[in-house]
Amino acid sequence: MMNFNFKKFGLRTGLMLSGLAFVSLSANAGDRSYSYIQSQANDGVTIQTPGQSAVSKSIVIPFGKSVPVEIPVPMMDVIVSNPDIVEAMVHTQHRTVLIGKRTGQTNVYFYGNDNQEILSLEIRVERDINGLKSLISQHTEGANVEVQAINNNLLLTGRVPNAATADKVAAIAKMWLDENTSSDVKGEITNLMSVEGKDQVLLKVRMVEMQRSVSKQMGINLEAIGNLGDSTVSLMSANALGTGAGLSGSFNWNVGGALDTLTGAFDALERVGLIRTLAEPTLAAISGETANFLVGGEFPLLTNVFVDDQGRVQREFEFKPYGVALGFTPVVLSEGRISLNISTEVSEPTTEGSFETGGISSDILGLRIRRANTVVELPAGGSLVIAGLIREEARQSLDGTPGLKDVPLLGAAFRSRDDLTTQTELVIIVTPYLVDPTHPDNLQTPLDSFVAANDGDAILWNRLNKVYGDNANQIDNQSLEGPFGHVVD
Repeated sequence: MMNFNFKKFGLRTGLMLSGLAFVSLSANAGDRSYSYIQSQANDGVTIQTPGQSAVSKSIVIPFGKSVPVEIPVPMMDVIVSNPDIVEAMVHTQHRTVLIGKRTGQTNVYFYGNDNQEILSLEIRVERDINGLKSLISQHTEGANVEVQAINNNLLLTGRVPNAATADKVAAIAKMWLDENTSSDVKGEITNLMSVEGKDQVLLKVRMVEMQRSVSKQMGINLEAIGNLGDSTVSLMSANALGTGAGLSGSFNWNVGGALDTLTGAFDALERVGLIRTLAEPTLAAISGETANFLVGGEFPLLTNVFVDDQGRVQREFEFKPYGVALGFTPVVLSEGRISLNISTEVSEPTTEGSFETGGISSDILGLRIRRANTVVELPAGGSLVIAGLIREEARQSLDGTPGLKDVPLLGAAFRSRDDLTTQTELVIIVTPYLVDPTHPDNLQTPLDSFVAANDGDAILWNRLNKVYGDNANQIDNQSLEGPFGHVVD
């Protein structure tokens, strides 16, 4: 039997010998294990599975570091199954240094001068995560995090007090992994950490807006007809208002002589307007996730008009959403403290700012918007005004006859006046809560305890829902005794 020097022939010779061993076996199909093949070899060839040598050990080598191996007897050959993972540097006949070049698994065989196997090592090259563990313990107080390196990846387990700490640990691990990874081999982070604190946030937003407007208008029209020789002269002052509301009066005076008639018209209007807007959207989300909420609709906007190949006019539209919208991303920093990235909006179509196309009035509508985008931090159950607006706008216009409208006292008969004052107040208040799920019976809806009125109540008493009690419609200033409310069948 010939002795082969694997250091001389290399790995390729070893593979050729293994192929010869397989050729000498029976070619019957079926499942065969390494032990079965070894038992069937009767030509002196020995095939052993990894870890079957007399001395076999398993070690872990940190990535980029080395481990010296001392052999008590002189060695002749060192064979590494995957030199890309582990590099073996032989210093003496008794010492070999193994260097972890890349994460992965391989094995190393040591042979003596008589070609007998001295040692078999099962090697796993992993990252040295001691530095990462030190960073995590330094920057995350109160967290019990365990880090495991698996090949080129990191596994994070353990318990953290809140979601913000979990995000911080993941960010540190990503920074460390990117810094210690070559450009051609990218690792991944698997986050299996458990969050101990509550991480579900319910956000309530109140948007309250008041608009008050006061308009005052007054106008006077005068018309005089007189005779100048054989000619008739007419003078007119057109200062009347363009509205039919308010106070309107007129007079006609037949003077005679050179001034035949004097006609006058007087219009006066005062208008007071009040607009109130109240929106209270409520939305829940898990810490670190984004939630969006919209109640409203979409209206079409004409964006393009063109003529197709058949000569027909085609129009393209874009639908613009409007209504009450809320979007936010909560992050629970610690028990009772919440960071909120909020975007809230109330909008509706309006003719203000609209313009006409093709002779159609208000063909393109405008959009009136009240919007606020911000990032705030506040305790659970606490409220904060994130936006506010106080606006006052005054408009005045004066129309009249040139020259005459500026005459003291008498000039009021030759001019009209239009005053408009608008005041707007807007407040946006947010309140976050840490919430837990509950039983459905503990929740209420607008339809709870509602019973529709029967035909008799609807026809005779003009009721939409069932009401009972002697003074059902007169209980504002009275004490309620006994059961009261809607009847539930």
